[in-house]
Amino acid sequence: MNRRLGLLSLLCLATTMASGAAKADLQEHALELSVGQALGELPRFGVNLGARNVWGADQLIRNILQNPGLELGHDGALLIVGRALPDGVQDEHRWTARAAGFWAGANFEVLSGAAAGQRGRVLDNRPPAASDRNRGDLLQLEPPPAGLRPGDVLALQGQQDRLPAPLWWTQGLVRSVAEPRPGSPGQRALHLIAGSAQPAALFHHLDALGARAGKLLPINGRWTLSFWARNPSASPSMLRLSFGRQGRSDWLQRELSPGAQWQQHQFDFDGDDKGPAGPLQLALQIERGQVLLDDIELTPKLAPPLDHAAQTGFRAELIETLQQLRPGYLRDWQGQLGDSLSNRLAEPLARRPTRYRPGPNEQLFAYSIPEFLRLCGLIGARPWLVLPSSSSPEDAQRLGRLLAESQRQYGFDEIVVEHGNEHWNSIFLPAGIAKAASLAEVADRVFAALKQGAGPAVALHRVIGSQYVNPATAADLLKLSRHSEGVAVAPYFHYEQDSAQTLAQILPQLLHEGAEPLQTTLKMAAAWQRSVDVYEVNFHTTGGNASGAQRNAVLADPAAGTALVRRLLQAALLGVRRQAVYSLSGFDTYMGSLGAGQPRGLVELFGITRDLSQAAQWRPTGQALQAINQVVGGSAHAVACQGQACPELTALAFADGRRWIITNSAARPLRLSLPCAAAMRVSSAAGSGPVSACKRGRLELSLPAHGWLTAQQI
Repeated sequence: MNRRLGLLSLLCLATTMASGAAKADLQEHALELSVGQALGELPRFGVNLGARNVWGADQLIRNILQNPGLELGHDGALLIVGRALPDGVQDEHRWTARAAGFWAGANFEVLSGAAAGQRGRVLDNRPPAASDRNRGDLLQLEPPPAGLRPGDVLALQGQQDRLPAPLWWTQGLVRSVAEPRPGSPGQRALHLIAGSAQPAALFHHLDALGARAGKLLPINGRWTLSFWARNPSASPSMLRLSFGRQGRSDWLQRELSPGAQWQQHQFDFDGDDKGPAGPLQLALQIERGQVLLDDIELTPKLAPPLDHAAQTGFRAELIETLQQLRPGYLRDWQGQLGDSLSNRLAEPLARRPTRYRPGPNEQLFAYSIPEFLRLCGLIGARPWLVLPSSSSPEDAQRLGRLLAESQRQYGFDEIVVEHGNEHWNSIFLPAGIAKAASLAEVADRVFAALKQGAGPAVALHRVIGSQYVNPATAADLLKLSRHSEGVAVAPYFHYEQDSAQTLAQILPQLLHEGAEPLQTTLKMAAAWQRSVDVYEVNFHTTGGNASGAQRNAVLADPAAGTALVRRLLQAALLGVRRQAVYSLSGFDTYMGSLGAGQPRGLVELFGITRDLSQAAQWRPTGQALQAINQVVGGSAHAVACQGQACPELTALAFADGRRWIITNSAARPLRLSLPCAAAMRVSSAAGSGPVSACKRGRLELSLPAHGWLTAQQI
């Protein structure tokens, strides 16, 4: 009997101890939150729209053909004077180096120094002598600028590309001619001449990533191909055209005999894109005779209300994705550093491909500033424009007048203009200014003219990018620039990943990453009464020796969304108001070198959507950004927290606690208690949950390990 009582007593004691431990554990993990310090107005988080391409996920434009007007290319670059010569200059570096005679006929303008504003033409360029190989090319200028000094910045711009139709593929004898079709906004047409044994053809290829991505541009429903053609010779010609996907029958096949006069031809067809993935090809070819072609468009037919939205020039899938994302800012960064303002304003059939680095693969066909502003107006985002670094004050003044008109038309309450992109980055130095003093001078001249053109009514916010990991670059610009409102940085995270690391090891490290460089830059900016903005932010896991599959496992985990949200909240809590995630779409990119003899491999960066084959194909980062942008906006507050695990939370409250965003860096779930005045709807990586009741002024929630959630009063 006593033995039984003893065992029973021990059992009761063990049960009591276990119950006490459970209560203690629950108490340790229960966090009581309240609305803290007011942070001021915070707009929704933005996104980089990015550059269009036709081979990958970035299918942004409704006319899926690049360079549809068949215009010649445009080259632009910046030259930093190394030596001023009697009749020209020698470049300080090799960034503008091209084949001998390449720059002949280009225009130049001096952007800085005592010679600023002087213009002329380049007569010739030639490489340096063998003994001077480390210096750049020698450029002969007419007239030689008076007062030119080493370190001065010159912009070079011209129609230097000799390819007859950049961004198209040609076969046989194909020439660019100054004979556009009647009423064309462009200046060129293409002349195809078939020889006795050599046909002439024009091709456009699309959607070429293949099996690893599948179909990124499905061709379904009703489509239209239109173009202009005429036969300039007395001999008859037969033009064959086709459009289809490799591995299946073409959707469109036609033959026609163009007449002597320009005529527009239009063909409607139905796409039924079944079967395996493969590249798309549009072909226009002749086996005999000649034909002139101009202004080619290949577009889906849209029914209301999508036809109205597509008047922006962008694809309906893109517009719907952005409407769901509700970005506060939309950044226009396409690689347009050497472009001319005239080309940035031109309509699609007159716009030219542009580049600032040598090589045929460097050409891009950008959407225009007016198209971009229309898109911002449609989706309710503030425009964030990247001004080509080759722009002159005259260009900027003209742009300012356009921005004033767009503000009246679309009601923008702020327009951000950034001078160039990452001037410090060697990738962009063919159109970049590495020295802070020169950069500040060039940017200030442009920014002052921009403000003059826009007038006092336009809420311009002018910024210069600086290197996030090197706050000293921001310090120099803040000190030297007089016509900017601040600097912009890119606080990317998780730069490297080692093959020996497991996901369980990576996530805690990822979700505890600090932001010390940003804090340093913000302190310096406050001393100069300037802002710090975030022009790009996301994962940047291109370093280390992990495989692509190992990196992609992190990016595909729901905690990837937590990491991005946490980074955005970190910056907002420190005082950053303007942020733009990089980027909307992008299937994958190359990793850094993995070692001698090893292929670089691919990692699924940087798109927050997988692709735009249909709307809103969110990756975890995109799902999280879309969810928090339904909550962000208006008066923001820090969050006060009581409990042992409070350091694991990063949070913001809005509208005096009616809306919340919270992330959990811990490897365990956390119980939260929020103040409330009514029921709230809670969303997380698992989706939008049921309405949670408000009981006695508190809302009790569970926040998953490495998770995020939003809560808003209904």
